[in-house]
Amino acid sequence: MFDVPSRYTADSPIEPKTFIAPNMKKAEKDRIRESLLSARLIWQITGEEIPSLIDKDYNCSVIMGLDIKLKAINDSAFFAELAQHMVKAPCVIRFHDHAEEVYSFAHKRLSHTDTSQVVIENRVETPPFSLMFPDKTAEKLRKYLAFGALVNKSDKLSLYLEAMVKAFIVSHEKLYSGMPLLLDGKVWYNRTKVLDLSGCLLELQRLSAELRAEKLPGERARLNGEMKRVMEVVDNRGV
Repeated sequence: MFDVPSRYTADSPIEPKTFIAPNMKKAEKDRIRESLLSARLIWQITGEEIPSLIDKDYNCSVIMGLDIKLKAINDSAFFAELAQHMVKAPCVIRFHDHAEEVYSFAHKRLSHTDTSQVVIENRVETPPFSLMFPDKTAEKLRKYLAFGALVNKSDKLSLYLEAMVKAFIVSHEKLYSGMPLLLDGKVWYNRTKVLDLSGCLLELQRLSAELRAEKLPGERARLNGEMKRVMEVVDNRGV
């Protein structure tokens, strides 16, 4: 999220050693010590101006914004996996090095066997954006993920999921021709529909990857048919 109101500003340093768990392998600990240069909590959406959501699947009373500086942005996927598991609350993480930045989101729910733990249903990372040159995808991300541009503030989870799925759409606009139209659709006012849309988009991404790798004409025809079916569902759910 961008342009988060100043009333939610936190700006608190996080010790890099916080990300090192006792049960980690030595190689992982060394990688963290070597690659993680700094970490800060820069904002957190608390209070009930945007209502919390607490039920059997979620304990969403805060959304956090973190800023993590890495030695090299190529390590962002490793640190996204690490940090999104360690931070139980929904969080937007900005990773950056000296030249590029990446934004990370994760849809988390409570574990049904241990409610002190979370399960990551899916994760979204943007492509790397240059810190030195204009980037049209980054500009579009900042437009649609600006706090004031997000429409579903009925609860914190709905707000976060809207931002996450819009980040996926902006980052994968070439997945199919109808993707840009989804950003201004009415689906965002309904969290259940947003989750359904997210599932369809992830399925479309999976099928697209399979199609690129497939050589057999018969299998390619089958995958094209599956993709067409999912696109039709996306078109209907994204209205």
